[in-house]
Amino acid sequence: MGDPIVGRVLDGRYRVKQSLARGGMSTVYTGLDERLDREVAIKVMSSALSTDPAFADRFTREARVAARLSHPNAVSVYDQGTDAGHVFLIMELVRGRTLRDLLRERGALSPALAVSLMEPVLGALAAAHRAGLVHRDVKPENILLSDDGAVKVADFGLARAIEADASNTRTGLMMGTVAYCPPEQISRGHADARSDVYSAGVVLFELLTGTAPYTGDSAMSVAYQHVNSTVPLPSSRRAGIPTPIDDLVRRATSREPSGRPLDAGAFLAELHDIRLDLALPVVGVPPRRPAADPNATQIIPTAAADYPGPPGARHTAESATAPTHGGRPPARGNGTAVSRRPGVERTPSPSRDEARRRAMAERRRRARLRSTVIVLVILLLGLATGYGAWWLTVGRYRSVPNVTGLSASAATQTLRDKGFAVSSAVRQQYSEQYPAGQIIATDPGASSHQLKGQLVTLVLSKGAERYTIPDVAGKKAADAAKAFSGMPLNVVDSQQADGTGKVDKGTVIGTNPPKGSEVKRNANVTIFVSSGPPAVTVPDVQNQKKDDATKALTDAGFQVTVQQDYSDSVPDGSVISQTPGAKSSALKFSSVTIVVSKGPELVTLPKIKNGTDANEAKQTLESLGLVVSIDTRYGGFLNKVVGMDPKAGTQVRRGDTVTLTVV
Repeated sequence: MGDPIVGRVLDGRYRVKQSLARGGMSTVYTGLDERLDREVAIKVMSSALSTDPAFADRFTREARVAARLSHPNAVSVYDQGTDAGHVFLIMELVRGRTLRDLLRERGALSPALAVSLMEPVLGALAAAHRAGLVHRDVKPENILLSDDGAVKVADFGLARAIEADASNTRTGLMMGTVAYCPPEQISRGHADARSDVYSAGVVLFELLTGTAPYTGDSAMSVAYQHVNSTVPLPSSRRAGIPTPIDDLVRRATSREPSGRPLDAGAFLAELHDIRLDLALPVVGVPPRRPAADPNATQIIPTAAADYPGPPGARHTAESATAPTHGGRPPARGNGTAVSRRPGVERTPSPSRDEARRRAMAERRRRARLRSTVIVLVILLLGLATGYGAWWLTVGRYRSVPNVTGLSASAATQTLRDKGFAVSSAVRQQYSEQYPAGQIIATDPGASSHQLKGQLVTLVLSKGAERYTIPDVAGKKAADAAKAFSGMPLNVVDSQQADGTGKVDKGTVIGTNPPKGSEVKRNANVTIFVSSGPPAVTVPDVQNQKKDDATKALTDAGFQVTVQQDYSDSVPDGSVISQTPGAKSSALKFSSVTIVVSKGPELVTLPKIKNGTDANEAKQTLESLGLVVSIDTRYGGFLNKVVGMDPKAGTQVRRGDTVTLTVV
């Protein structure tokens, strides 16, 4: 079944002629712009993407951004539209092949050819970066080599439009061939100009070595290597790679974006300087190698018929035209003939021989002149091609001067003197190296090669980036965290026992670095939060004197509460008991209660009058905690007290026995 799009006219203007290539996201066709009678390339997005309104809207916006990119080494975007559910892009038709095809044909390329191919690629990427556009899918398949020797980068903006489509996250679509994806695009989904620099560095590695830096059984294994490994030096795969090119590939493929050239313009400037330092010639795009076809007809240039053969060969041919015996010889030279008759020897006249020699000499002179002219034409064409390539990639560019360390006014004047325009919008950044008010960089970067009149943006130092540690002592942990909100610092909480007894549990004790310290971005800050007093062992103070016991507990960090009680076994002033008990664990600064002995409890015997009822006297003495013994005399019929032992007024211990004499 044929392709239903072939033969259709999209948007009433673009006739689809035939399919060129088909992929998972789109199909590319050759077509005709019937309004301008111009051949174009038509990229029609897959139906899965075209039916998503959010994608179609974003694709339209990205196509408009890409259409604003104008550079001789970027494939031009002419138009974009939607027709009957088909989202399409109209682009410049480039007849030729891809850089991938060249790598399949030739394998590893010479450093001179690799650099010559990368310079126009980086020129196109630099123009995109200046326009705020990131390619996100730099790879050999997106680098086109036209049959007339031009190098063009394709698919600007398309990767960004598809990557931002939410449906692609659902379906698992990953933009960018993983073999060329930078680590940050794989791990965080983030891409900027330095991401394109990484991918271009991988492409340069492959041009020099013939293979990508990483291979694996799956895309996941290759992605893992990009995130966790360092791209090897090209010279480790192929001998003869100059050290400066090794170093540039290493920096361009740094896993940290900050270690790479700022953008493609800076990359191009460094590559150009290396080419000049190594005296590498500008090499044109190699022609396609003709396919072997036994039925092909070999066409010989008609000019070859005018090329003279070697003089000896010419004389041999001429002498062979004469017969060895009778007959009429053919005409030669000026049309005269040398004839022989039997018995008659005729010799050509000297004037005819001279004329023949002159004619032959003239033919040789003309042949040599034609050869010289052809060689000169070839040399001139080569020079013109080389000059054209040099002009397109280098000659019309100027090197941006290095103005770092200058004031804004001095830097502006220096740039204008070199023929560049200076943007009125000055960017500001923090700098550890340059004081506030000095220039720390330019965009495009220093030494990058730009067109005359290119707008340059100055990046002004704001001085060293520092953040002051606030005073959060005494605050709750949540309130302390709020005080650090908005600061690019790595803040962590640490539980710490309070040894002072002054900070409640959950309250901030302090910070490290301490309050008022000036720290850099991403510095580590620890907030110490009180976990309450520490638990300590209660010392054993039983039977110790009150003062000694109080000192031992106070030294251990406890508060002391003193109670007193009588004790028959513990001397007066010594500790009878303690709470919490000895050698138990208790929070420091908590209270320990000690009971101090008042000695045994003494009772003064009251006066019991003689004649007091024995029961009444017994009850009085027992109420004082004494034990009463009755000594009965004369039968004790009267039940009256007539005596007490010990006598009244005597002090006895509570619980002692008192004897009443009863009659």
